[in-house]
Amino acid sequence: MVNADGDGDWDMEYSNSSERVYSADITDGEIAVRVAASGCTTKEFFDVDVDREDGNRFTIELDRERRDYCEMHQPNGETLTWTFSELGIPEGAKVTLLNPVGR
Repeated sequence: MVNADGDGDWDMEYSNSSERVYSADITDGEIAVRVAASGCTTKEFFDVDVDREDGNRFTIELDRERRDYCEMHQPNGETLTWTFSELGIPEGAKVTLLNPVGR
């Protein structure tokens, strides 16, 4: 799990319930994650579940809906980025990514 406050400070905790992402960064009103990919993966491959916890705190969980069957060699995966605005999250909110992070 990755936590970030409005200042961009974040920490990680791990969970086994969601797809593992290679890396995550929550700063400047956006979340960027590096995910496993074979050449075709886009944001449309993922369902993004955003929940308001209380006040200005939100959780995000990425669930892959489609597999990438392209044959391009991408050992470092693909970086996908969503803005807070795109996800309906106000600027300055504290955001927690529930997906496990790391290889």
